[in-house]
Amino acid sequence: MLRAEVSVLLAILRNMATSDFDFLIGSWQVEHEKLLDPFGPADGPRVRFRSEATVWPILDGLGTADETRGTLPDGSAFVGFSLRLYEPHSNEWQIWWASKARPGVLDDPVRGSFAGEEGVFVGPAEYAGREFLARFRWLDTAGPHPVWEQDFSLDGGRSWGPVNWRMVHTRTRSA
Repeated sequence: MLRAEVSVLLAILRNMATSDFDFLIGSWQVEHEKLLDPFGPADGPRVRFRSEATVWPILDGLGTADETRGTLPDGSAFVGFSLRLYEPHSNEWQIWWASKARPGVLDDPVRGSFAGEEGVFVGPAEYAGREFLARFRWLDTAGPHPVWEQDFSLDGGRSWGPVNWRMVHTRTRSA
């Protein structure tokens, strides 16, 4: 009897996890704030810009995808794509990123999960020949302005640099 109850509980938890990114489905105006040097100090020069993002469900709820488009302060186009896939066996999400700034490159995924309104996702990354850990965090996911943040660790996750990219989302249209 206990084994059946555990199986039911695990199935419920997995179904809950597949809805972790439902808060993001729809259309958004996104305010970006990025350190010009992603390894620079917290008080280093930053760039600010806006984009519009559209997020949709895929694979019967086992994932989401989005495209975001905006204009950088120098007038160039900013175009990015995220793919999020849920892995039931590990109860984790994997998130991939690609952008027009690096054509043909799909970054290695970060992996993680949500605890309440916060999601934490970590994975190996490389930028300009430098290897490090990247961490994505989703904050205030039940609020009116979900926040995504990125920071890096150069020492295997023992410490983390300053947030080098922050996006604040404002819904423009529901799914």
